[in-house]
Amino acid sequence: MENGGSAQGNQRSTRNLDLPMVGRETETAEIMRRVAADRSHSEVLILTGGPGAGKSVLLNLAADRARREGGRVLRAVGSESEAHLGFAGLHQMLRPVLGELGSLPPRQHTALRAVLGLDECIGAPDGMLVGLAVLTLVSDLAEPAPPLVVVDDAQWIDRASLDVLSFVARRMDSEPVTLLVGVRAAAALPGLDKGYERLEIGPLSGEAANRLLDQQPTPPTGRTRVRILQEAAGNPLALVELARATATMHSDGSSVEGPLPVTDRLERIFAEHAEFLPEATRRPPRSGPVSYARTAPRSPSATRSSARPSTMPRPSRNAGKHISLSPSC
Repeated sequence: MENGGSAQGNQRSTRNLDLPMVGRETETAEIMRRVAADRSHSEVLILTGGPGAGKSVLLNLAADRARREGGRVLRAVGSESEAHLGFAGLHQMLRPVLGELGSLPPRQHTALRAVLGLDECIGAPDGMLVGLAVLTLVSDLAEPAPPLVVVDDAQWIDRASLDVLSFVARRMDSEPVTLLVGVRAAAALPGLDKGYERLEIGPLSGEAANRLLDQQPTPPTGRTRVRILQEAAGNPLALVELARATATMHSDGSSVEGPLPVTDRLERIFAEHAEFLPEATRRPPRSGPVSYARTAPRSPSATRSSARPSTMPRPSRNAGKHISLSPSC
């Protein structure tokens, strides 16, 4: 599988790379600043947001920019079906550069090849050596242009790979390496949940939401348009999918009566979001059937705190928890 492609298996992701980029000028500028070819130090940015907010689209833009400027891009995409497989995310990320492992110091080379399943593993994996091997490898990729590491759907990346990434992130501050991580807003991110800047991908503004609807093959009008704007609550994917569904079911331009039609894709995506919500929130209401818009999460960022990314102090080189690589080789 080529780097940057979809992981095989039951991915169940919301990587909507076909969504047009509308109303994300501030977020795009914030990300592109961190992948500029002339950077001389490390950058770590965590993109948070609900399903369909556009995190994957932004990460894809960053990867395209890095490649155009001659940089290497290492990419991993979390998969529910592989979340329990130790080092599955790390293997996906390093596949394009497996041929370069030979340049590593012998002990690091041996440890990394073992956890990636390339050599026989004798005994438990040495977490320190695995982390150092990845740090050395990524640092060596800084020529001729700084590398970019992209992790999407990090809520489904296996814990062993997350431990390695957090180990590397805490020690690459003097290296021109950028790490961009996309994760569901309500999901835990062990090792990377504190000490790094976060960029919240919140709902689109009303003006941007209208522009996005205008770009659809059959832009909704009248009462139907008003209802789509209300029920989508600024979620780009919801706006696009609801516009398509209403256009298909009401090609004559008539208004939609009753609940808006929901595509299978949209229903599946927002149903998946429920697994990250508290149990009390997941419990269905007792008042009987209600519309989809009320039972599903209202928007990708219902608890949006600020339009500006929060800035947190960077950890020191020795900060963070001891990495735990519990899976055996």
